[in-house]
Amino acid sequence: MVTKGKLYVVLSICLVMVLSMLLVIGNQRVESSEFVGVCVYSGDGFSILTDGQGSVGVYSSLEVGRVYRVTGVPFNSSSGIRIRPESIEQTEPTFPLETTTGAYWPSRGYYLLTPTKVRLAVPLDIPKGEFVRVEGMWYGGKFYPVRYSRVSPPKEPSDGMPWAVEGTILYSGQKTVLWNGSEEIALYLPYGTELKPGQRVRVLGIVRFYSTLSLLVDSKDDVALLGMAQEKPLMGAEIGDIATGTCMVVESGRSLRLNCTDMRVYGFSARRGDVIQFKALRRKSSLLCLDCIVVNPRESLPNGICSFSEGKFARIAGNVSWVKVYRNGFGIANVTHGDCWVILKLRKSLNVSVQPNETLEAYGFFTTYRNMPAFEVNSGDDLCCGNC
Repeated sequence: MVTKGKLYVVLSICLVMVLSMLLVIGNQRVESSEFVGVCVYSGDGFSILTDGQGSVGVYSSLEVGRVYRVTGVPFNSSSGIRIRPESIEQTEPTFPLETTTGAYWPSRGYYLLTPTKVRLAVPLDIPKGEFVRVEGMWYGGKFYPVRYSRVSPPKEPSDGMPWAVEGTILYSGQKTVLWNGSEEIALYLPYGTELKPGQRVRVLGIVRFYSTLSLLVDSKDDVALLGMAQEKPLMGAEIGDIATGTCMVVESGRSLRLNCTDMRVYGFSARRGDVIQFKALRRKSSLLCLDCIVVNPRESLPNGICSFSEGKFARIAGNVSWVKVYRNGFGIANVTHGDCWVILKLRKSLNVSVQPNETLEAYGFFTTYRNMPAFEVNSGDDLCCGNC
């Protein structure tokens, strides 16, 4: 049976022992240590550093992506090792970094295209589309760049990688096509971005090889207007140039045919015989009018009935001396002017009626009919009888 006296003695001995232990612990100093790592998080006076092997929390606001040497007293917490820093300094990494090469692409986040997307934790201070070699560290699904340097871009476009081209817009609307001096490149532009034929542009986009080389343009900021294409005389104009000249329309309709080129002309309406002055975009096998006007209407052409030359376009005017219509609907009319005459061929499809003694004016080509000088028109709009 323990008496009150004995219990008091035991408690006193225990108290002395506890106080002695606390005194010993209090006299022992916890040593400081240092940690070198990349800052992968910073906010509200707290940061996280990692060296690829481990991570520590530091009670200080640091810059993400920088390498720091932190000296202080470490301690364990429920979420890992923490340090209350005594000193912090930026330094070079003392641990290996991972290296990757690609193109910088800040679009709805910061990425490095390799051509797969590598998500960067912080932006790089370089233009969009620049090719770089980046050293850094993976953490939490992101790559933290520590340092980087520019590298030479590839000489040829690569699928999924950025590519910058400069050239002239040949087509716009549903399909935008750029000519870079050697080939056509299809542009897929962002909504609301429109380009016009004849404009010189510099475009940055992601390469896709569809039926033709294509560029997927991410932003309207990736399209720079450089002005209009160079103007050159028609005979010296190449694809992508603006051809200039003054020529006669010898065939009209959905497009025009001129007497000075084999290329059809689109984007302008005129009549056979009209003389037009044009500035037109030279495409592969056609011209697109950018600024075209009629400078001499066909009515001002001289009467060419006395200047027969087979295959030549002309305006004729005279009186109808006689008309003959065959069973199949084809007809001919003799048109005279002074001592000159020509046989006018009247196809049934012209749907016109010509009567003797009428005054007639027509626009077309000289040809022959049964070895006689003849004249042929393309449509009823090119023939006028009576008051013309």
